[in-house]
Amino acid sequence: MAITEFLLFVLTATLGGMFLCGANDLITIFVAPECFSLCSYLLSGYTKKDVRSNEATTKYLLMGGASSSILVHGFSWLYGSSGGEIELQEIVNGLINTQMYNSPGISIALIFITVGIGFKLSPAPSHQWTPDVYEGVR
Repeated sequence: MAITEFLLFVLTATLGGMFLCGANDLITIFVAPECFSLCSYLLSGYTKKDVRSNEATTKYLLMGGASSSILVHGFSWLYGSSGGEIELQEIVNGLINTQMYNSPGISIALIFITVGIGFKLSPAPSHQWTPDVYEGVR
């Protein structure tokens, strides 16, 4: 097993987590977890010759892609409802100024964002695929 690839994946995942800690706009909030999760996908498929690892990586990649698309759809609803703002403070100000904070669009955006992040973190309602990934990865 190549230690250089492993350390590169771990370092890039750590870098994605560090960018997420300092995120204050929608683009960084989306790109940083994607950097982190893409490295997690690659690390789960690190043992290429193991069939169970390949299956786990495929499941992890498909569920991660689905959760990313749901998350970015929620971000697009939030972007549109706030009047085209991407920074978090400007989104709040835009929602207050246009009085859109009680609209159904914000509820839809928050539902999509919660479901997208929920699939990434795999808490109780969306955890069915997680044991398969952990079983297939060494």
